[in-house]
Amino acid sequence: MPITMKHISIIVYDGVLSTAVSNTVSLLMSTNESALKKGLPIPFNIELIGVQHKTVQSNLPLQFICHKTISEKFKTDVVIIPPMNTDPEHIDILLKQNNVLIHWIKERYLEKVQLISLCTGAYFLAESGLLHHIPATSHWGAIEDLQKRYPKIDFKPDHVVTQSNAIITGGGGFSSLNAMLYFIEQNTGKEISIELSKFYALDYGRTSQRVFTVFSGQRLHDDDEIHKAQRYIETKFKTDIRVEQIADEVNMSRRNFIRRFKNATHLNPIEYIQRVKVEAAKKAFETGEKNIADVTYSMGYNDLKTFRTVFKRITGLTPADYRNKFKGHEI
Repeated sequence: MPITMKHISIIVYDGVLSTAVSNTVSLLMSTNESALKKGLPIPFNIELIGVQHKTVQSNLPLQFICHKTISEKFKTDVVIIPPMNTDPEHIDILLKQNNVLIHWIKERYLEKVQLISLCTGAYFLAESGLLHHIPATSHWGAIEDLQKRYPKIDFKPDHVVTQSNAIITGGGGFSSLNAMLYFIEQNTGKEISIELSKFYALDYGRTSQRVFTVFSGQRLHDDDEIHKAQRYIETKFKTDIRVEQIADEVNMSRRNFIRRFKNATHLNPIEYIQRVKVEAAKKAFETGEKNIADVTYSMGYNDLKTFRTVFKRITGLTPADYRNKFKGHEI
């Protein structure tokens, strides 16, 4: 495919996850090297762009020396927003500190610049309003908070990559590099993208991050009765627990309980129970339990086929595949 050089602006802000910046730069520079070896034009002109300063101290003992800041006038084709390195309770502060950046991102989009958010970099795009009514993804651990903050966005928790028009969003952690592989393939072709996935040991073509999700229960709500119901489920999940039983525990009718539970947790009670059971089963497999039947029965299932179906729907893997992938290895 014909290659046209694109100017890439990687945003470096106070609180950025430094390893994500360096990994993104490495992947893009490797793309240029691969293209040169094949006698192709260099596809990317890569620059680090600071928000307030050209020198940005990371959380690690290293500094980023940026080429420019966003206050300078320059043309670019692609803006990449790496994830943040901050605690959930400090996200509001970080977003407020970067209000100028959020406004700058909106201006670039109006200029037809392509935008790519990696992992929790999606907060910046979400705050800008540019993700309203389109699909987006982020780190699986941030999705619940993002959904609560930005209900107009069609979040896809399981997706590794989403694209709508000129906006690409990437999933959590190192899986966000699959979004970069996706972008590289769009601009240089499949051969280079596959070559890089092999070199960096990335799972080429991964479409789901379900297998990495840790379910901890949707707690970001203020319905005390539903909190009580969640605690009840999490102590009784190894039994054949029924929705009517939980509704009685919190003195609600079945219909009212289901409505309030779903409003609070975004899951119906059956789905919630299944996720709690599967999370416990995952931990059993990770800690060395090999007998799938024993795990199945200990989670309150009497039918191996039903358990297998539920487990695969939630994690993307069969119980056997999950056990083999994540069980401890002897050294």
